[in-house]
Amino acid sequence: MSPAIRASRPKVGLALGSGGSRGIVHLEVLDGLRRMGIPLDILVGSSIGAVAAGLYAVGALPRVREDLRTFKREDFLRMFDPSLSRYGFFSGRKILVFLKRYIPAETRIEDLSVRLGIVATDYDSGRPVVFRRGNLLQAIRASISIPGVFTPVRIGRKLLLDGGVVSPLPIDIAEEMGAHLVAAVSLQPSIGQLRRILPLGLKKPKAGPGEESGSLQLVEKVVRRLSSARNEESGWLHIADQWLTAKRSEAEDRKKLPNLIDIVTRTIDIMAYTETLQMLAAHPPAVLFEFDFPDLGTLDFTRSEELLAAGRRLLERKEPEIRAKILDRLTLPVPPDSGF
Repeated sequence: MSPAIRASRPKVGLALGSGGSRGIVHLEVLDGLRRMGIPLDILVGSSIGAVAAGLYAVGALPRVREDLRTFKREDFLRMFDPSLSRYGFFSGRKILVFLKRYIPAETRIEDLSVRLGIVATDYDSGRPVVFRRGNLLQAIRASISIPGVFTPVRIGRKLLLDGGVVSPLPIDIAEEMGAHLVAAVSLQPSIGQLRRILPLGLKKPKAGPGEESGSLQLVEKVVRRLSSARNEESGWLHIADQWLTAKRSEAEDRKKLPNLIDIVTRTIDIMAYTETLQMLAAHPPAVLFEFDFPDLGTLDFTRSEELLAAGRRLLERKEPEIRAKILDRLTLPVPPDSGF
């Protein structure tokens, strides 16, 4: 391509959606597009998509992908530190400690070589907040604040929640930031999979005489178990394993009730599914990556090798479409009235 066309080629954007542990496939998509020679000018991430976008933007992707292959189950479970506050089950501090292995604490979004947008949700207005400046780790921590699971983050006057609450697939934000060709990675499961019930490891207690429901007993039992285990790592790791990881042998037992974390994350999945359908109808991307991993809990990061392999298969299937709809179009001039 000539220097003039190269300088004015269409800008490529990538929208990385929310979806918890399924977001490990984002790493494989990012690496696959790099290997294909797709220039990523604009990256927008929501929730786990924000984590992947940030890691890519600082050049940490190869190291993270390699480390994921050697992490043990306990390494992942230790990242979920119990908060036991009224604001969320987990404080999120250990997740930041983990991310600091790859992202320097002082990293600012505006100093990165790629245009980056990190999406969170404003608790008061219910609208997306897009970080394009400021501390990268702080923005990512806000973007992953799953309501009820992780404590929310206050930045300035705003109380911020998970970006996936209102923007699970931020294609429109990538377009607003100047992308002409947008690829999008959706992690939202189908409605059929949303109806699946994952096990809890805690059975709902039966209501006693004169009791209307056993729900309160369940909550009290949960709090007692967490309180007794929080200072004993082995006890906490056992409970975290029950709560955060799906046991495939038990997943077929439809009689068991989901736990509180499953209920919260599944409710967000249902809302995100609807929001994603509306986004795709209003802002169809040049290439859409759809990924579903039905027997995986939202916070189950213990099966990274399976997810990375699934991401590679997804790239292989999509490669002809990527070349036709993005790579081959990079020799075209910038569309008129684009601002570039």
